[in-house]
Amino acid sequence: MRKFYLLFFSLILLNSCSVHTFSYGDGPKDNFKKTIKQHNYIVGLISEGTPELEELNHLKDYKLIVKHTIWDSIISVFSFGLYTPTTIILLK
Repeated sequence: MRKFYLLFFSLILLNSCSVHTFSYGDGPKDNFKKTIKQHNYIVGLISEGTPELEELNHLKDYKLIVKHTIWDSIISVFSFGLYTPTTIILLK
């Protein structure tokens, strides 16, 4: 049983949190923040589709953050990679 706990915690600790930040124009000017989950399956090979962000139509200044948080990693480990969510944050 100790080996299971050691394996479980090592998988969580070795899993990295990746963050990609994209700034368009001068960056966010308002205090608007929207968080969306993108649903991916089989270690990210299959995606449910890219979320539609109607707020981005005709915008020139905003920041888009795409990240794989620690909670997304824990869900991915518990599902053995069958479900791997991604967090998308829009700041404008």
